[in-house]
Amino acid sequence: MSLQDRIGRVVVRGQRRLPRRLLNRRHGTPPTIDGFTLDPHVHAYQALITAAQAKNAPENVTVEVIREGFRRMVDAGSATPVASVSVHDRMIPGPAGELPIRLYHPQRTSGRADAIVWFHQGGGVIGDLDTDHTLCTLLADECGAVVVSVEYRLAPEHPFPADVVDSLAAYQWVIDHADGLGIDGERVAVAGTSQGGKLAAVVSQQRRRDGLRPPLAQVLLYPGLDATWEGGSIESMAEAWPLGASTLLFFGASADVAEDRAVDPMASPGLEQHLTGLPPAVVVTAGFDPLRDQGNDYADRLAAAGVPVLHRCETTLPHSFTLMGGVSKAADKATKAIARDVARLLSNS
Repeated sequence: MSLQDRIGRVVVRGQRRLPRRLLNRRHGTPPTIDGFTLDPHVHAYQALITAAQAKNAPENVTVEVIREGFRRMVDAGSATPVASVSVHDRMIPGPAGELPIRLYHPQRTSGRADAIVWFHQGGGVIGDLDTDHTLCTLLADECGAVVVSVEYRLAPEHPFPADVVDSLAAYQWVIDHADGLGIDGERVAVAGTSQGGKLAAVVSQQRRRDGLRPPLAQVLLYPGLDATWEGGSIESMAEAWPLGASTLLFFGASADVAEDRAVDPMASPGLEQHLTGLPPAVVVTAGFDPLRDQGNDYADRLAAAGVPVLHRCETTLPHSFTLMGGVSKAADKATKAIARDVARLLSNS
């Protein structure tokens, strides 16, 4: 991290301690949309990030520039990882070459541990193993589970369905190598944020289609489940931050998911009509998120199909709030609640 980035990190994190009144004076009153009012610390964070981006805007905005900007946002906003969790990286064979994974081992386990195969956020275009690092340490510690984070291939270099193919293969690899990983191969859950939540839903559905053992559970955090991007919060939250309608269209175009490909169940698992028999789920959505309504709808439809679902909408928070625990107490509290929800789900499954 450069000196400039370190200074910026100190500035944005310093606002976490400021009272609402002072934040409102500095950055204005947080917006209210669809009856939800944005958390003031997130609003202040957004103001600082967007101002910095405007000041340092490059002449040519490339995919790599966007990826680097996202990495900086992750570094600036994420809470501190759980230090007691053991972390190491390795490569595994994938459908088109080796795939990087990151293994998170909790400090204490009894016998063979549960496992969580994790897929990061980023629209299938940005993000990497570092994106959800803090959350993965938190899940491993709270759940006593081995978390296996997967760096699937990204578009536009590898368009749809490369990310899906990699995710299915990585999940199967974890099951096949359960003994070496110290896990119970029959107790492997699948989880992710945003695009990763979509991949978790796809893995759950596709394994059922293929007649394979389904995941122990599915954890879908502010997931993108319908790539047609129509209706509801897609429209009311079109200008939301950090994810808005223009970014969704950019991700879809980069991955070559449009028109007839957008209704493919591997691109839009939320369009699947047959949900009976899918794994128990935790579904957490965010109020200030274009994807809010499709996540809420999927949770309701899972429950109607008889699937056990723990569903909550964090109404004051935006998309990617799990990356904002270092700048927002509300985001940090919501993220820790997710870890407790997942631990409860695994213990009951």
